[in-house]
Amino acid sequence: MMSKKMAEATNPIHRSLVEAIFFQAQEPMLVLDRALTVLLVNNSALKLLGWEGQEIGGKPVSELVLEKDLKDFSELAELAAKNGVVRNYRFYMLTASKSIARLFLTVQALKGEGGAVNGFCLFLSPVSPDEWSALKDPHVFKNAARKLNRLTSMGQLTSMFAHDIKNPLHVILSTSELLRAQEGQPEGVRTGAELIERNARRASRIVKTLLDFSRSGMCRLEPYSVDAAAETALELIDSSLKTAKVKVERRFDKAPKVFLDPHYMHSVIYNLLNNAAQALDGAEDGRITVAAGWLPDEKEVFLTISDNGPGLEPAMLDNLFQPFFTTKENGTGLGLYLARQIMDEHGGRILVSSSAEGGASISLRFRKIV
Repeated sequence: MMSKKMAEATNPIHRSLVEAIFFQAQEPMLVLDRALTVLLVNNSALKLLGWEGQEIGGKPVSELVLEKDLKDFSELAELAAKNGVVRNYRFYMLTASKSIARLFLTVQALKGEGGAVNGFCLFLSPVSPDEWSALKDPHVFKNAARKLNRLTSMGQLTSMFAHDIKNPLHVILSTSELLRAQEGQPEGVRTGAELIERNARRASRIVKTLLDFSRSGMCRLEPYSVDAAAETALELIDSSLKTAKVKVERRFDKAPKVFLDPHYMHSVIYNLLNNAAQALDGAEDGRITVAAGWLPDEKEVFLTISDNGPGLEPAMLDNLFQPFFTTKENGTGLGLYLARQIMDEHGGRILVSSSAEGGASISLRFRKIV
């Protein structure tokens, strides 16, 4: 069982590195073994969970999680083992006094030289009770914006924020690259520079996504065919699908045109196709089905993208549209969140389903019929 004392028993460089990057880090962190037993806890996590001055190493995760949530936590760990990382999962953890801490939980799988997962690093981001209550309403931001009649201003502010933060991010990224490239740097400095560079690159991807979303302003709806929108997105991603040897099946039935913004909808459909292709990575008979048609009972036009991949884990479904939640190492966690916001602007909705036999399906539903 590894503890801080054991970490201190290694050579001075390792001791300094672990002390600086882990134990003294401002971000609360825990390290669990494959059996979900606590191995290491940094000072920030001890303070957050109320364990300061107490020995927590060797405790099972059941000491830190509500009994009803143990199954969810185990599924979350397996999802991280499968995908490498799960970011910003809403979760409760128990403090030393058995009160509840509301968190965004990021779980990073730790792998050995052979690639086998031998543990997990947990990053804990506390959420205030007011923020937590707001997050229970998936449309809270949209509703608040409508009440204030400031949706356009929010788009402008998003664009201003993204532009303003892009330049300092570029300075951070460039400086970290130069620092890492300098010869003779101590191992701790080089590792720290790599950590800064990785996170700066991820922040840059998030900024780019926000800029793409805000660049054209509000959606400008016009009569358009959903199967034509799908065909355009399929053309854009065609070479990638062929490289990945993913087959595409089209099932377009007769349906009326709807009011949509082609610019935004091409982006949404492209991202959904890309997600489906990534889910099929390594599959021998990967197949994506794109279907469109008219639902007379619901009075909706639908566009559905399905794949025959492994499907979605139960632990993913509740957090799927949560901003910044992702299971991808290089993902921003904004794709599906923005897709839902765009569908809201179209007066439509987005539905997700997955079966126990495998495969996932995402359906865009349009109500504004021409």
